[in-house]
Amino acid sequence: MAKIVIAGKSDCPYYARSELLGDKLVKNLPDFQLHKIVIKPEEWDKWLKETCSSREWSHNKCPLVWRELIDRGGKGVLIGGANEFQEYAFGYYGVQSTQVSDDMRKMAEENKAYKIEEDKEEEAIKALSHPLNVCITNASNQVCYNLINAMARGDIFGETTEISLHLLDDKANMESLEGLRMEAMDLAHGLLREIIVTSDVSKAFQGCDAIIVMDDLVQKEKESRDDFVKRSVEHHVKYAKVINEKAKKEVKVLLTGTGPTNLNIYMMIQNAPNIPKQNIVGLSRTLENNAKSVVGEKLNVNPSGVVDLIVWGNINGGTYIDLSKCRVHGYDGAIWGPPSFSLPAVEMIWDKKWMENEFTELVKGRHQKSEELMKHSASMSTAAAIETTMAHWWNGTPEGQIFSLVVASEGWYEVPEELVCSFPVTISPKGNWCVVQDINQTSEVKEKIKEAVKDIIADKNVIFPPPKPPTPPPSEVTVTIVDPKDQQEKKDGEKATDSDSNTEAKLATIIEEKTADSLHLQNQEKTPVDTQEAKPE
Repeated sequence: MAKIVIAGKSDCPYYARSELLGDKLVKNLPDFQLHKIVIKPEEWDKWLKETCSSREWSHNKCPLVWRELIDRGGKGVLIGGANEFQEYAFGYYGVQSTQVSDDMRKMAEENKAYKIEEDKEEEAIKALSHPLNVCITNASNQVCYNLINAMARGDIFGETTEISLHLLDDKANMESLEGLRMEAMDLAHGLLREIIVTSDVSKAFQGCDAIIVMDDLVQKEKESRDDFVKRSVEHHVKYAKVINEKAKKEVKVLLTGTGPTNLNIYMMIQNAPNIPKQNIVGLSRTLENNAKSVVGEKLNVNPSGVVDLIVWGNINGGTYIDLSKCRVHGYDGAIWGPPSFSLPAVEMIWDKKWMENEFTELVKGRHQKSEELMKHSASMSTAAAIETTMAHWWNGTPEGQIFSLVVASEGWYEVPEELVCSFPVTISPKGNWCVVQDINQTSEVKEKIKEAVKDIIADKNVIFPPPKPPTPPPSEVTVTIVDPKDQQEKKDGEKATDSDSNTEAKLATIIEEKTADSLHLQNQEKTPVDTQEAKPE
């Protein structure tokens, strides 16, 4: 069985005539199927172009009429416009329209007024449910592609929460995003209210409850590290200012992607004063999950059984992966217990050299190795990390488990205040995160964290260079310019002075010796002499 579809502008007289002709056919033919599509005048051109393009038709006027099979689907068969439809109706069914121009115009005005009222009613009904406005930046990224289905299914924000999805990207990617929008709507999830595709930052962030920023800025070939950091910061500061102005005040912002994530979070907090600083955080879960997988492979357990593994520091730079609190569920060892039973990971691994050296290298290279083997980006694991982080941020973390999150410090673990660092956290069911502050750290762990903090400060110093030592005032500075000739004469003079000094020392010694001899002779002359002659016997 077939049906006729009539689509047109709400204010078009020719659509009104075709609509009435269709109603006449329905009234006179019991099995005749009719479907009407009324489009706003300002949206007609775009809708017509997209429809004809997807069905490979050539048509540029109003209305658009086609025939399609109800039980087989497909693109259908184009009939044409108002005149072609009248010829079709008369040729197949012997029915024709008797509408005159004045009646057509009156019907068009009525259709337009009815369409306006219908749209208002639809908007009022939609407003009753208050869907969450969620924005994803760099939406043409494969991570976004893998993330949308989980959102639309209700895995992140709840099984009863409708969402309005805002996809933001450059103008060059709008065609790709339009295809993504169509496929997302084809998921037919009831929670996905609408999808807005845009390159306008203000429109994308308008009224948002959640924003996922995952812009992958790449360092250019001849670009220095400092210039790259400055460019990345400038990009995210632009976002922060628009979020501060357009998004809801309680919006939750999650940053991920390449570049100096910790520094970008710090700069966004500084440039979005209307947003609570605890609502702008960064993703540690990707690196955390990588580390759990490495531990799982080492102990032959499922990575989901590895818990309380902590990531400290600069998430895209110097980090320290802490196994001191890490525990393992489901380990096939000598001691067994219920599902809640766990064992310390450090004791199960029992290989200090592996944990200090090989473990770190395996974690750092895992993401890149998987991409090399697959020959494309490892977007599925990143999307899963975002999914679980947002779900925990919205609904709370499992009781008794610790996860990592990049947040602004309040002086925890000797990390300077306001410095953004990855910390161990738990999240309440209401979505409030809290840093775990009772972890006893060894001196070795403290030193590792200090090294990671130095890396964060180094990035910050690119934007805020440390103050230079003060320059002394001019009155305390003495500048002496020495002529080479004067310098040589001075050296010769010093040599001559040394020579004279030696001569004077020698002369003084001689004089002292002569003086001593003279005094000795004088003393001998003054000694009394016996002048009496000896008497003869």
